[in-house]
Amino acid sequence: AWYVSESALNALGYGLMGDGMLDEAIAVFSFNVQLYPESANTHDSLGEAYLNAGRDEDAIASYRRSLELDPRNTNAAAMLERLGAGDR
Repeated sequence: AWYVSESALNALGYGLMGDGMLDEAIAVFSFNVQLYPESANTHDSLGEAYLNAGRDEDAIASYRRSLELDPRNTNAAAMLERLGAGDR
């Protein structure tokens, strides 16, 4: 059996995103969300990848889920405001 940490997958996703490989980054972040569905951070990272890919509705859904899991996530709240979805 093997184990991949949430932080290792997140680092991989950000590395891919930094290289402009947005589809691959979204796939890694989505996998991380599946493995760690109760982590606000995984949803926040996926939201960022969606935002960078121009998938605003998907970004909004991810940021909302992140904020549900951690109401103190100021980044998710700020991104929802930026996307015009802060009051919904």
